[in-house]
Amino acid sequence: PRLGVCSLVICGLLAIIEAEVSPEAIFRSVYRPEDLKAEWKRSRMREQEVDLDVEFSDEDKKRYKEKVRNMFYHAYDGYLQHAYPRDELKPLTCEGHDTWGSFSLTLVDALDTLLVLGNVTEFKRASRLVLQSVRTDVDINVSVFETNIRIVGGLLAAHMLQGVAGDAPAGWPCEGELLSLAHRMGERLLPAFNTATGMPYGTVNLKYGVHKDETPITCTAGVGTLIIEFAALSRLTGDERFEKVATRALDSLFKSKSPINLVGNHINVQTGQWTATDSGIGAGVDSYFEYLVKGALLFRKPRLMKQYYDLEDAILKYVRRGDWFHWVSMSSGLTSHEGELFQSLEAFWPGMLTLIGDVGDAYRILMNYADLIERYGFPPEFWDIKTKEPRSGRDAYPLRPEVVESMMYVYRATGDRKILKLAAMVVDAIDAFARTPCGYSTVKVKSGVKENRMESFFLAETIKYLYLLFDDDNFLHNSHSGRVVQTERGSCVVEAGGWIFNTEAHPLDAGIINCCSANKAQDRANIEELLSDESLSFLLDDLLDTLGGDTTITVKSISKDAEALNDEEKSAYIKQQYGSEEIEYEVDEKLKAEAEAEKEKKEKEQEEKERREKFFKDDDEIEEEEKKKKIAEIVEKWEQREGKKVELPVEIKKEEKREEQFVKASPYSLPSPREKRKRQREVEGASVQIELGR
Repeated sequence: PRLGVCSLVICGLLAIIEAEVSPEAIFRSVYRPEDLKAEWKRSRMREQEVDLDVEFSDEDKKRYKEKVRNMFYHAYDGYLQHAYPRDELKPLTCEGHDTWGSFSLTLVDALDTLLVLGNVTEFKRASRLVLQSVRTDVDINVSVFETNIRIVGGLLAAHMLQGVAGDAPAGWPCEGELLSLAHRMGERLLPAFNTATGMPYGTVNLKYGVHKDETPITCTAGVGTLIIEFAALSRLTGDERFEKVATRALDSLFKSKSPINLVGNHINVQTGQWTATDSGIGAGVDSYFEYLVKGALLFRKPRLMKQYYDLEDAILKYVRRGDWFHWVSMSSGLTSHEGELFQSLEAFWPGMLTLIGDVGDAYRILMNYADLIERYGFPPEFWDIKTKEPRSGRDAYPLRPEVVESMMYVYRATGDRKILKLAAMVVDAIDAFARTPCGYSTVKVKSGVKENRMESFFLAETIKYLYLLFDDDNFLHNSHSGRVVQTERGSCVVEAGGWIFNTEAHPLDAGIINCCSANKAQDRANIEELLSDESLSFLLDDLLDTLGGDTTITVKSISKDAEALNDEEKSAYIKQQYGSEEIEYEVDEKLKAEAEAEKEKKEKEQEEKERREKFFKDDDEIEEEEKKKKIAEIVEKWEQREGKKVELPVEIKKEEKREEQFVKASPYSLPSPREKRKRQREVEGASVQIELGR
């Protein structure tokens, strides 16, 4: 008799309880009856119906939607109870551990999933926790790639989704605390781009920059998976540095391709020489192709799409074999020693193809994975195409999302419910074989042995894509309506369905990006009118003369226009210091010369320091109120003379001394106003806030 999906699952679970057999054995007996084998030939096209002998009804969709929701809260609650504020949960021992930088990573990654599931209250509460706990100035080495896609991407998505949550802050969508935190984190990653090629280091210290002994070897994906988050940062904030460095990195990487248009796996970011020359679409390379396509769509960059098509032509010629993708030499196109190998990370490819309209090929490749889903319920990390067995030592399933990601895209493009049946198998397999008392674990597909890790992407990606498969009415699927929001520059249409996921499944709204990008462009145009009046420079000069030469003063804000002015000055300073070519790498010899020059300068300023001490001594000797009083007197005179208002109190802070063993933290810091005295700023009708540092 024909069994429904629910009956099949119950049979499978009972068999597990009674016999304690492996996932492979269960899925062979339950989901792979002999009379269905022929239906799953990899050459079958969409027109050739694949009948799993069961129907997948609307009621089934509702049931699996709720099952996925319950799986999320089982893992999310387990993390909060046993692991927060650590990065991730150890699901077998129910304890937390830090993996990518101690940022409460799982919480950041899960923020937007909470809204996808409709939990506005918890989204707001969790967002407050993130703002309270995540710091960007800590002395810790982090992966540029992982920090970008998980932290920066997660914060950007959460910021954009505040409108959906109905709790948007003042100035949204172009301002907000979550956006500011993402911007600060992005700034901490910028020193990684200080290389001869413009391609970033793989690791950076958030406080001190790139260590002088840091390896210049970086994987291809680490170079090419930045444009989504960095260009979004630039267009939301007006800070052009991010989009420029990410674009430069992409261009440099593309220029490094082989004569037959293939890219390798690892590259030296200082020399541009490839150090691992295997070419494929899996680990170490995958999201590079994804970001060319998504970057072209999200930011309307046809040049990126052309780069993708040039690379895709070579992939189809040398890498693809039937509906599998091999690993080949990037110089010759010949299959490498690891060639006939499927990696689960490759399963993103069909989903990406749907974004460029190649739905038929996407469907065919996705159906090629059906045998693995039928056999195990989820794909192993590595699968030997020739032997049709998991690769020894790489036979685990770490709760990866790629195969269900492609299911979601292809299902949305085709409406074929066979895909929902496959997705239901994945849900049942995860819940049956990976569930623990406090979460879900990595699991070996043949033995069923669990490993003590639940990566944050399980809640950010896997659960989200599964839920979206069964929830046709989710707001992320909306492509027919939107809403109008008012900004300082006029009205914008947002949330109209133009969502693009980054590679961590964090959704970014094209409408919001376009809205803020237009606003910032108008701000830059208005700044052209702010360059004739020297009054602000006079105020800064008065403060400097009074407080002494060792004090630094920067303009923190002049209403909205000054923020954009500050960004424009940073961009101008980059161009002045480094030109339009790639940024030169600053070696230790330069730092040494700078230190010696600074020492000589301080010796010559000794007399000036003695005079200054009459106004400012150590913080322990002079009360804060006396400082504010002195500053207030100066500012008051300036206000009376100029007829403009300055916001008080000013902020006074000390700079921390950098460790000498690190290279210069960033090439993007602004020169002091005294050094750039010729920069004239008009502040007519503006509100000014000054920041002082000693």
